[in-house]
Amino acid sequence: MGNDPNFTFLKTFFSARIERLRNVRDDRGSVSIETMMIVAGLVVVAAIAAAVILTKVNEKANEIK
Repeated sequence: MGNDPNFTFLKTFFSARIERLRNVRDDRGSVSIETMMIVAGLVVVAAIAAAVILTKVNEKANEIK
């Protein structure tokens, strides 16, 4: 699992998005639309990752039974 390309992609994607958010320090007064879109994208990606992990865990659990 340490060499899974899905997790490598997610790690790289999240790192890039977090770095982008760190560089957006100009929008101090209000949350910009771009920041909200990035956060919404991160939430969607996290939900997809959780669904994939949950599916794999359920498949393994069904194999054990």
